[in-house]
Amino acid sequence: LTYFGEGCASEGDVPSALNIAAVHGCRTIFFCRNNGYAISTKVTDQYVSDGVAPRGLAFGMPVIRVDGNDILAVYAATKQARKLVMAEGRPAFVEAMTYRIGAHSTSDDDSKYRTQQSPEAGWTSERAYWEARSPIIRFGRYLQAKGWYSVRKEEELRKAARREAIDVLNTAERVGKPDFEELFTDVWDELPWTLQSQREALRQHLDRHKEHYAPFLKQRR
Repeated sequence: LTYFGEGCASEGDVPSALNIAAVHGCRTIFFCRNNGYAISTKVTDQYVSDGVAPRGLAFGMPVIRVDGNDILAVYAATKQARKLVMAEGRPAFVEAMTYRIGAHSTSDDDSKYRTQQSPEAGWTSERAYWEARSPIIRFGRYLQAKGWYSVRKEEELRKAARREAIDVLNTAERVGKPDFEELFTDVWDELPWTLQSQREALRQHLDRHKEHYAPFLKQRR
């Protein structure tokens, strides 16, 4: 099961992966989260087809499109896709239609490319329209309808989670900065020569300009 967004589907890696999986009969579920926006790019600037799902059909694999804001529907679609790939010995494609509420990253100003108009009348913006259809809100209402959840319980959980988050943040702030060596030791057991070279270059840089890095180097744990 591999996840990617519709923006990633615009890269050459995705059609190559779809073709390889189809030709070799790989039991792979390609799960595309189509949230309407890649970084700095809305879908109308990415394709004119009916979403990304037709690409799965083009490579000869079964396709399921699902409401990506419906948690139970996504579960059912994924479960069905797994049945298909296991029974038929070939890949399947799932496209979950959803919406990206926030910016792509903290450095991304989505106001420059996000559509402002609501898809339906009665909403102040596209974002407001989709926020009302949040999968969290929808699933919460489902749980409440079943009697498994309540507003009171949610308030208690939110308060407890906030307290826990603040405690963890305060604890983390008291811990010293990590050593710069950890940039190179958190993945590889034995460093390849490329990273060894980069580590040595960084050491030399810090040594040459130690007056500029003194505050940082003092705070290392």
